[in-house]
Amino acid sequence: MRTVKTLLLLLSVAMISLPAFADKCDSFGSFTCSKSTPDIVNVTGTGLTGQSVGILLGSNTFGINLHGNASVVGDDLIILAAFPNGMGGTVNGVSFTSLGSFPEQGALGAIQSTWSGMGIVFSAPAYGYANLGTIGNGTISITASGVGNGTIFYAEIVNPTTGKILYITPNSEAGILNIPTSATPEPGSLSLIGTGLIGLAGVVRRKIAKA
Repeated sequence: MRTVKTLLLLLSVAMISLPAFADKCDSFGSFTCSKSTPDIVNVTGTGLTGQSVGILLGSNTFGINLHGNASVVGDDLIILAAFPNGMGGTVNGVSFTSLGSFPEQGALGAIQSTWSGMGIVFSAPAYGYANLGTIGNGTISITASGVGNGTIFYAEIVNPTTGKILYITPNSEAGILNIPTSATPEPGSLSLIGTGLIGLAGVVRRKIAKA
């Protein structure tokens, strides 16, 4: 009985600790982890998703913030991206370099559950990173171009001298691009509008002729 209780206790602790593993660091490219769980940098957007990937990006321009007041001036900013249907586009004019898998432990489950929860079809997931170079003073702003809805962004801050990853983004503070698309009138609706305008022009013409 004591053994069973001990096993249940260990299982409970493991389950409580499980989300933390999604925020641990994996090496990628030429970059290695400064520690297994680096400090936190988060994406700022237009709202919350209610999903594992927590930040809603209703615009293709979004911000990057640090937890705390540490300075990262002189470090490099890298944007990681998970694409639901093939890699493409740029961030701040920099194209993505392909990755075979996503370089944060446990992130894939959060990414896929978020796509499913938001009704995004992911038939050909792809992963990449873009090194945006040295961080200067002031706010950090990112503009994504040619990147499709459903793309998920994480930020990593790297010491350019050592190649060590200093900051990573937890799943809850990563951002998913979901820009509302404006409705385009269907051809039938356009035809009806055109017919109505022609009819209105005829009425106006007859009234002018009677006058």
